[in-house]
Amino acid sequence: MRPWSELERILVFRTGHLGDTIVALPALHSLREACPGSHITLLCNAGEAGGDRVTAPGVLPRGGLIDEWLTYGSGRNPVAGAIARAGLLRQLRSRRFDALVYLMTRNRSAGAIARDRLFFRAAGIRRMVGVGYLSSRLLPRRPSAPIDPDSVAHPGGPLPRVERESDFLLDLLAAEGIPPSSRGADLLLSAHELQQADAWLAAHCGDDFRSRTLLALAPGSGWKSKIWKEEHFLEVTRRLVERHSVVPVVYGGVDERPVGERIVAALGSGANSAGELGARVGAAAMRHARLYLGNDTGSMHLAAAVGVPCVAIFAAIDYPGRWEPGGAGHRILRVAVPCEGCFTPDCFNRHQCLEAIPPDRVLAACEEVLGR
Repeated sequence: MRPWSELERILVFRTGHLGDTIVALPALHSLREACPGSHITLLCNAGEAGGDRVTAPGVLPRGGLIDEWLTYGSGRNPVAGAIARAGLLRQLRSRRFDALVYLMTRNRSAGAIARDRLFFRAAGIRRMVGVGYLSSRLLPRRPSAPIDPDSVAHPGGPLPRVERESDFLLDLLAAEGIPPSSRGADLLLSAHELQQADAWLAAHCGDDFRSRTLLALAPGSGWKSKIWKEEHFLEVTRRLVERHSVVPVVYGGVDERPVGERIVAALGSGANSAGELGARVGAAAMRHARLYLGNDTGSMHLAAAVGVPCVAIFAAIDYPGRWEPGGAGHRILRVAVPCEGCFTPDCFNRHQCLEAIPPDRVLAACEEVLGR
């Protein structure tokens, strides 16, 4: 088998949105360092028409990591989907890839993995890395039976803590002889992106923004089941402004702009960048923050990628530990409930897991981080 450094064309398969892309960054850096002369193509999902969710091309740098992007639509029209798959298959066959690096998440079904294997085999790819590794380590789903909201335990027992998703991907590559990169989740921000971010902060937070205590605030999420109450965020932020003179800067997409406007107006201070800066310039602005406060969302992973300590409020919809931000110094607030592990974007149980996290507990975590 040819060593990694001699492979000419490599296809990476990784789908998802902002957070999914950030957690894959350490693995992508590791692959690039192992294959410095290879042409690396990333196959990912395309953004939804009119949607607000960021996909890999809006997160990753335009050079130095990925050489080419291929995207495919995820629409529900079966005819259009079949046509798109046929076109993608022709594209992949024409490129004659030496290997596939399969960086999909651990909640992919065994059936989907089997279909993927057949598809990439039909595309002429014989060397597939990560398919077997992932297949043997899938995270089981919870039973789909309704859970009694007044019960004290899930019939399947408590969810075990699992390896962080970014570390899992690094282990997948290590099993193939690719050591982890020291770059971690480095976004390779450009000088222009840094300048854009600084100009925006100076215009909205004052020319002295570097000497102020900026708070990166992310009160939204693409999943309603992950959103802590807006009034709780307002209460905690107001007390941080009063006690520590923080300057809140709201981050997120266009969908989060209204909540950002309401919070900034209620506080009478701060700025709202939601829907304005984009993922990369937003990350460049976040690097000036002393603290991230928000939900388990893509903005959390952006903050961690630029070294900002996070106080993150997690719904119990997934395995504990799996989506925690990379790096050290974070405070994760999560409460186990009978329906944990639901994997649902819309809560069916009155947001029990989030309701169990009071503002005072979140405030204490923020002050602990600010006091370091």
